[in-house]
Amino acid sequence: MTALLRSDAYRVLHGRWIWVVVAIVTFLTLAPALLMRWTHMGPVAFDNLTGSALSLGGCEILVSVMAAIVCCDRTDLGFGRSLLSSLSPRARRVWFAEKCIFSVLLAGVTLLFALALGLLALPITGVPILAPEPAWQVAAWFGCNWLVGSTYAALTVLVAHLTRNETVTVGFAVLASTGILEGGIVIGVDALCHLAGGRLLDFSSAVAPWLPAQAVSAIGESAGALLAPDNVTGLAPVVRALIVCLPLTVAVTVADALLVSRRDVA
Repeated sequence: MTALLRSDAYRVLHGRWIWVVVAIVTFLTLAPALLMRWTHMGPVAFDNLTGSALSLGGCEILVSVMAAIVCCDRTDLGFGRSLLSSLSPRARRVWFAEKCIFSVLLAGVTLLFALALGLLALPITGVPILAPEPAWQVAAWFGCNWLVGSTYAALTVLVAHLTRNETVTVGFAVLASTGILEGGIVIGVDALCHLAGGRLLDFSSAVAPWLPAQAVSAIGESAGALLAPDNVTGLAPVVRALIVCLPLTVAVTVADALLVSRRDVA
């Protein structure tokens, strides 16, 4: 497992696309801060740290697309097929599980990089933080972001291994991480329930608070919103994300290792 992780890390670090990702994250993080400084805007105070100065919105999309690239890299397809054909069933399971684990680790590194750039942007802007959250709240906010991003990344890996189609995998990564796929499925099931005689929106009102996309919305607001219980479930979004996303990520990794690894490599 460790050797496989090192191999994927080496391949990513020596790929051209990773530097494009670095450039995109750097630009999207530092450009607003530099614009505020260069335009000599008046003093602006952030209400809190996570909601205003360190927004990591969009990182779920980024880590999902990165997972798709890692699994669909054409330069590695021939090598992967040759390797899998010579592996024992146990080794094949390890190989497939490693892709999910690597994507989770890659998501964590990407988010850490974005967080570090966000902290760097603070002295560039020169604006004060009125109510910075305690460190534990920032850690919980970051951890929830990582957990949700890891779920989308692991699902993307599973789709990549099931379909072996780059277009389908990238499309799934974008649709899933933006919440479009979740919303479409919920609306579709709601419509079917209504046609079957049920009340409209009963299904969506019950399921929507537990969707990962709802946690993403709370992450974009602030750590306070992420840790505040809602009136529907009585649970904070971070708790709901932990209940849903952690088992889902583990289940996807296990399914990839035990089920997809049995497919023919051709």
